[in-house]
Amino acid sequence: MPPSTDFNPMTSRPLAGQNASNDPDRRCHVVIVGGGTAGWMSAATLKRRIGCRVTVVESARLPPIGVGEATIPAMVDWIENMGIDEDEFVRRTGATYKLAIRFDDWVEPTHRYWHPFGICGCPIDGVDLIHAWRRAVREGAVSADSRYTDYSFQRELCQHGCAPRRPGSPSMARNYAFHLDAGKLAEFLKDVAMNEGVRHQIAEVTGAELDENGNIDSLHLEGQPALEADLYVDCTGFASVLIERVMRSSWVDWSDQLICDRAVTLRLPGQDDTNATAGSDRETRRLPPYTISTGMNAGWSWQIPLAENTGCGYVYSSRHIDDETARRELISLVGADPQTTQSKIVPMRIGMRPRSWVGNCVALGLSSGFVEPLESTGIFLVQRALDELVECLPEATPSTFHSAFFDHELFNARMTDVYTQVRDFLLMHYVVSRRRDTPFWVNATSVELPESLSMLLDEYVTSGRVRLPERDPTFAEANHHFILGPAGIHPGTAASRQLADVAMPADAVANLLHGIQSRHLDICESLPTHSVLIDSIHSSASAGNSSDDQSVRPPYDSLLAMNLPS
Repeated sequence: MPPSTDFNPMTSRPLAGQNASNDPDRRCHVVIVGGGTAGWMSAATLKRRIGCRVTVVESARLPPIGVGEATIPAMVDWIENMGIDEDEFVRRTGATYKLAIRFDDWVEPTHRYWHPFGICGCPIDGVDLIHAWRRAVREGAVSADSRYTDYSFQRELCQHGCAPRRPGSPSMARNYAFHLDAGKLAEFLKDVAMNEGVRHQIAEVTGAELDENGNIDSLHLEGQPALEADLYVDCTGFASVLIERVMRSSWVDWSDQLICDRAVTLRLPGQDDTNATAGSDRETRRLPPYTISTGMNAGWSWQIPLAENTGCGYVYSSRHIDDETARRELISLVGADPQTTQSKIVPMRIGMRPRSWVGNCVALGLSSGFVEPLESTGIFLVQRALDELVECLPEATPSTFHSAFFDHELFNARMTDVYTQVRDFLLMHYVVSRRRDTPFWVNATSVELPESLSMLLDEYVTSGRVRLPERDPTFAEANHHFILGPAGIHPGTAASRQLADVAMPADAVANLLHGIQSRHLDICESLPTHSVLIDSIHSSASAGNSSDDQSVRPPYDSLLAMNLPS
């Protein structure tokens, strides 16, 4: 029985679908208001997939928000589908690889656990490895000190400071993502979009003219002629210039469940993993291939290692800490100079719009919804919205491309479901924590659960099953095990009773687990450190070398192939 492919549904679907056209005289026109990551990614994707004329109207007055941004594997899919060379992407965006998130001080102070990408080891007869591992621990075949994530390939790479691939070769891990410089990412996406033929216009949108059906007929631009389009995309962030001010779409507030409402951000020069794992005999050069998330007095912090610096932030509740105290707490954690370090305060609006698409106006990114960046889902939510938007648009022809043929209701229902999934998964991190050492943690862990999350947790502890949506779940079964297990929330045995009691004895499970770990260690020994790979990618550009074809990833099955009991 071979192990299954290292699959994770936190990915974007292939860029295929609508019949695109390169006809320059086609009348249908999409105007995107707002640049940044959401605006320029939307422009490049929509131009490629639906073939309309696309114009980005960008303000010269709105500053960028982020200093560092982490992603999930959906970003890799987007790069591949757009035909972008991965090495060039890494160079242009100041990127490093991300294989996991390390959570420090979340379950309780001094506690640490990992949330890696992908699965652990391999399923057995279609059942996640966690059930066989737990039985082996209960029966003494595996040490009680072992952890489920000990059998994750990505976690092993993180522990050893390894890159997921060699220079010029595809990744050995199917699921990986990137840490990115947000400013450089926006500029790169702008270049991609304009190479696709997207038009760029610098202007301030001051209002809009509506037609008799309540659709946007044209945009008012400061000092410029009015701009007409068939579809208007609002990527103006929290300002929500079109979807809220013009189309009056309501906002559902979730701040009574996810109580953090502000963030302080800063940059550290160079790479500094002050909490690097001890005991590794390999040099990591302070460039860990993972994000660090640390539980703080009134929220949590991130550290995102980039090629040239480290992006840091503290997401906190203004009811429990003031801005200056939060700034000092973050500076103390990361070891920055309080006198010279520049920081920025970012207010956050937690919630979403049940109707992100109204008439001929659709909101993407922050103007559509926002949940804190605990699992790096910001860019994914833009990608997912673009996937759904394309599916809900008609053929890009002059006779059909107008609001009467737009499937607003299907889009809004699907995106409401996606945002709800993300909200529940993030909230789960808090409510399973055992921390009660500050007023914030007392409040954050005792919020009223949405019915959807309450049902998921109840079924998990009784049957061992993870209740996933039937269509394109945002998080896989293993993602839930990664968060719940370290907090002492264990899956029930009903779902795996036959496996645990009949199909595989505990000593056979122990042999399997040992084989998985041994194979992972062997692969790590063959890979360069993360810093060596990043340096090589930049060096190859200086030397004028092009990377080898990375479009085909090796089958992860072959890396762990072994004789499993049937």
